[in-house]
Amino acid sequence: MHIIYILFLCILPCIAKPNQCSPVLDSIYPWMRLPETPSLPEPLQGSTVKINGVTIWYAIYGPKDAPPVLFSHGGFGHSAYWGLQIKALMSKYRCIVMDSRGHGRSTVSSAGITYDLMASDIVGLLNYLGIQKAHMVGWSDGAINILNVAMKYPNRQLSVFAFAANYIPSGVKDISASPVFTGFLTRSQCEYNLINPQKNYTYLNSCLMTMWATLPNWNQKDFAKITNNIPVWIVDADHEEAIYRDQPDTMTTWIKQSGELILPTTSHFSFMQKPEMFTQSIKRLLDSCYE
Repeated sequence: MHIIYILFLCILPCIAKPNQCSPVLDSIYPWMRLPETPSLPEPLQGSTVKINGVTIWYAIYGPKDAPPVLFSHGGFGHSAYWGLQIKALMSKYRCIVMDSRGHGRSTVSSAGITYDLMASDIVGLLNYLGIQKAHMVGWSDGAINILNVAMKYPNRQLSVFAFAANYIPSGVKDISASPVFTGFLTRSQCEYNLINPQKNYTYLNSCLMTMWATLPNWNQKDFAKITNNIPVWIVDADHEEAIYRDQPDTMTTWIKQSGELILPTTSHFSFMQKPEMFTQSIKRLLDSCYE
């Protein structure tokens, strides 16, 4: 997605509060809120592994014999953004988070960042962990990643929960007028500088902007590759500020076994704005696989 870094004052009733990396936005409207970045469960027991020439940071929570659920975060984000969902699901599921290449605590190489590379990283981590199949939950770029896994790596998924994905670059809005999204961008840059071992935000930004200019570039034939009859939920928010509504609507019609879910009164950051509702939606999909 093409992102323009212009900060605007909030035009709806918002109150800025201090935060280590950026303001926390509060509002009477849930979709105008940017809560504090969640945290992963303590103690933070992350590990790293070399995959495809980069170092991938990951962490695992929950019983070893429980069904595995892998979470893939959005562009400029990192694993902690899934913290509220991990805490709610880890008693029943084996929750795996990973920082995408170049994000969070993971490194990036001269190969840069593409959706194909990130999908290969996901499968590489599963191979390293000895996991043949996993449920996959993704947000934004992470949702594109797990859809890409479904297309290119058959039989590696138990289910797909894809939130806020686009299938073509023109499916992305100009988010520069959104105080929530621009607040996230300011915050995520600060967080990157705090935790990334390479601390080359300029390169990360260049990689993502280059990718978003032309990718993803999928059509109905690409989605027809998702032939294994796993449950697929295409999910978005009714106040989505980054993705045009035709994107989830169309993808749902192109994946024969998929269903569409639109989460009310939230935006691209629904998992933080109304975490209980978001997590219950994931849980409904996961639990339906074992009924």
